[in-house]
Amino acid sequence: MAGDTPRARRGLRAGLALLAVLGLVGLGLLPTSMAAFSASTSNPASSFTARATFGLTQTAPCFSYDGSGGCTAATAIAAGRSAVVSPDGKHVYVATSYSPDSIRSGVAEFSRDAVTGALTQIGCLSNGTLAGCTAVPGALNGVQDVAISPDGRHVYAAGATSSTITALSRDPGTGVLSALAAPNRCLYHSAATAVTGCASGRVLDGAGGVAVSPDGAFVYVASSVSDSVTVFARDSGTGALTQLAGTAGCVTNSAVGGCATGKGLNGAAYLHLSPDGGSLYVASSGSNAVAVFQRDAGTGVLTQPAAPNACVYNSGSTAITGCTAVKGLTGVKNVAIAPDGRTAYAMAVSGDNLAAFTRNTGTGVLTQVAAPNACLYRVTVITGCTAANGLDGPSAMAFSPDGLFAFVAASAYNAVLAFRHDNTTGVLTQLTGNAGCLRVSGTGSCAAGLGLSRSNSVATSPDGRDVYAVGGNVNSTGFVVPLNLAH
Repeated sequence: MAGDTPRARRGLRAGLALLAVLGLVGLGLLPTSMAAFSASTSNPASSFTARATFGLTQTAPCFSYDGSGGCTAATAIAAGRSAVVSPDGKHVYVATSYSPDSIRSGVAEFSRDAVTGALTQIGCLSNGTLAGCTAVPGALNGVQDVAISPDGRHVYAAGATSSTITALSRDPGTGVLSALAAPNRCLYHSAATAVTGCASGRVLDGAGGVAVSPDGAFVYVASSVSDSVTVFARDSGTGALTQLAGTAGCVTNSAVGGCATGKGLNGAAYLHLSPDGGSLYVASSGSNAVAVFQRDAGTGVLTQPAAPNACVYNSGSTAITGCTAVKGLTGVKNVAIAPDGRTAYAMAVSGDNLAAFTRNTGTGVLTQVAAPNACLYRVTVITGCTAANGLDGPSAMAFSPDGLFAFVAASAYNAVLAFRHDNTTGVLTQLTGNAGCLRVSGTGSCAAGLGLSRSNSVATSPDGRDVYAVGGNVNSTGFVVPLNLAH
């Protein structure tokens, strides 16, 4: 029948569900924790023309590594570190880093129902022999991050413990991942133990962050021990990576033979490319800084802007020559860019802060948003910044595709926080009451949610209908939680 598409059916279901919820709430039959995580907006810029309400609900099942917490058991999801949704919206991939048993580290694979947002596990890849998983020995130890190519053909996994960047081929129909044939299975840190089927690469010690350029031609890796960013050319046909030669292939915080020297890269963790591909930003916890790079789209080469814009660093930390002091970057771990590329954010997990910046779309230079919106803090007051509920250990951030809402994983608070985002000014406004926070216990002015213990990362689906939260402690727990958006 005309208009009978997954989106149309889902819209109808969402409308009926909303009417049911409103009716049940009115009758007092629905728990407050299930009804309260919603808010109103009339912003005409929304890509959802009928959007009158907004909220996060848990209507799809969650997963935990052992079936605890009201969730279904899943394999190889202990200590979830990050997640990515495929460009076609059909699959979700989760990076895991389980310390007590390295074979459990790897990448978990899920198919996604476009109507309900629900996930079904389809497999996993592990660092060693693990029942139900495909083994990629030595290449997936301590996976911190995963990224997918824009064409959806390849997934790249950064293994901090194995000091590797692993290339995986993706079947677009089934979503199943396969390791590339030798010698292109991975690149490993040249000073580390060789990994079977892989080639050596420079300054990859502690590889923990990975990003693919919007054109799919280059892959960038941040390594926390090498204090570096490395640059790889990507073969779009095979997925194989080749590190660029000489100083084009790596940038390090201090002088290393054969690499360029950069600023603000001590403890380089996660990194993010701007949507236009013109800039790369690296969160570096040791420097308490976000390093800024301009990117040559043709060659992939990275260059930092001239002083004082090479990086931004925490004003209370050791000054970095050529960079600008800002507020709210103590222990900065991650960085995010709004969909339109005009604003950027840094998550300071140690300081419990989220710093906000406007971005010059021509140069990539960051300028902190003016007071009182320069940053968000949880407890310790920062002049020029605003308090936020539940901002304990912010570790990752994702946006709705229209940029009107932002979601923050608060790892130490076992929560996901929700904010309105102003695409023009960059100002973040937390949704009021328990609409602005979904937490395991439901305490602290938060709505209650299943899973969410040690929420380490969030990812949104391309259709803007779902948010996926992953997390868990490196020594025990692990979860994957679908959160449905009501528009």
